[in-house]
Amino acid sequence: MKLKELKNLIEGCHPEDLNNDVEAVVISKKNKVFKSDSIRLDTDSGRIIIATQDSEQYKLNKINADKEMGFAKKMLSIKSKKKTIADILNQKK
Repeated sequence: MKLKELKNLIEGCHPEDLNNDVEAVVISKKNKVFKSDSIRLDTDSGRIIIATQDSEQYKLNKINADKEMGFAKKMLSIKSKKKTIADILNQKK
């Protein structure tokens, strides 16, 4: 799956579904099931990183996920400002 496909999938969600918590469910080769809420989308590498609660990386992964979200919010803010400026300039024409 490409990041743009994931974006389209999320944008196509029913508004009610956007409030749901995300939980990763991983099924191993031996059909062992792992569940976790420590999920991080590393947009630079296109990886989804999941850490189980009993791993040493669980808390760090959640912290890094928060950092990724902060970066994404900053990028959205920049894009929004650029769009607003472009809209103002287009209105003056």
